Amino acid sequence: MPGQQTCAAPVIVTLPARLDAAAAEQAAGQIIAAFTPGVRVVIADLTAAARCDRSAIRNLLRAHRKAAARGGQVRFAIRPDGPLHQITGFADTHPLLAVYPTLQHALTGRSPTPTGNRTASRRPRSRVLRITSPERA
Repeated sequence: MPGQQTCAAPVIVTLPARLDAAAAEQAAGQIIAAFTPGVRVVIADLTAAARCDRSAIRNLLRAHRKAAARGGQVRFAIRPDGPLHQITGFADTHPLLAVYPTLQHALTGRSPTPTGNRTASRRPRSRVLRITSPERA
């Protein structure tokens, strides 16, 4: 349609199962680098993460702040019953942090339970670019 901007599909950055400070710093760099022209949403897929220390969380939040300052959004896919549930609790107190229970919910931008005045967006399905971080032993 005339007058509408076309945005690229969300980019998925899959984070390793063990997310220490070094791995999170690398992942944060990948998240920021994924914001190429036209990309407005990057999904940090933490659904397989089994471990995450505080410095890793700080690196991920730094990536979120940088993206927000540039008009982008980082959506975090985090299992609510998984070991990173503390981020989910943190997100409840910070409504600007987009945390979703599954990768599919993060892709659609829809929470499984409606919150506040958030309205569901209806966008056409498009291809998704996936970036996978190497596992660290």
